[in-house]
Amino acid sequence: MTAQENQIKQTITRIWDVSSETYDSHEGHGIKSEAEREAWKNVFKNLLPPGRLKVLDVGCGTCEIGLLFAEMGHHVTGLDLSEKMLSKAREKASKRKFNSVFKKGDAEAPPFKAGSFDIVVNRHLLWTLPHPDIAVQNWKKVLVDGGKLIVIDGVWNDGSIETNARRLVSDFCTLLVERRNPRKGHYSRELDSELPNRHGVPPEKMLEYFRAAGFKNIKDIDLKDIMNLQKENMPFRKRIAFNYNYHLIYGEK
Repeated sequence: MTAQENQIKQTITRIWDVSSETYDSHEGHGIKSEAEREAWKNVFKNLLPPGRLKVLDVGCGTCEIGLLFAEMGHHVTGLDLSEKMLSKAREKASKRKFNSVFKKGDAEAPPFKAGSFDIVVNRHLLWTLPHPDIAVQNWKKVLVDGGKLIVIDGVWNDGSIETNARRLVSDFCTLLVERRNPRKGHYSRELDSELPNRHGVPPEKMLEYFRAAGFKNIKDIDLKDIMNLQKENMPFRKRIAFNYNYHLIYGEK
């Protein structure tokens, strides 16, 4: 890793350290209803083989998604650069008496032996990575033969006039109601310039990464139904901007 790359990772880590305090309260991050929780688990159950699996939640944050796998009886390892995110994850796992393991490390290069996991999963991570193509290749390495990679991401800003108008109205309403700057903590332009998917990852780009890494039986699952469940509990100021191209891409090693 070059000095510049190391600086980028340190900057990203600091941002997510700060974000850890409120991450689960944000729309689309913390799971807000039992209906949403069951919907996520149903999606995963349809993709997983039988048995108790070893699951790596890479770039786990507070491990909201990884702990769903723990609920389903699997052994979960969480990996993240942010120690403060990991602290939140450990607290959540401890309260629910899960024996999940959490480790600080780089999501682009998981520090595990080849063939360590049956499943690698991540949510809202791919867009944050400077080298997403390399990350997908390295995730494949830590999978067993026949292991599964599950990546959840979306297009957060498609640049359209409609999207920008929705975001502007949402931000203005949030500023009025919550008395806070809704864009505080966003990445700087300098950091954005280092990220190839800074506005989100379209499904066709996700599929490209999977194919280049040599995954088989690749599936593209639209998550619009889960988004609709998430929107049911949102105030108007949040719901108006919550309109993304949201997908899960799945592949087998």
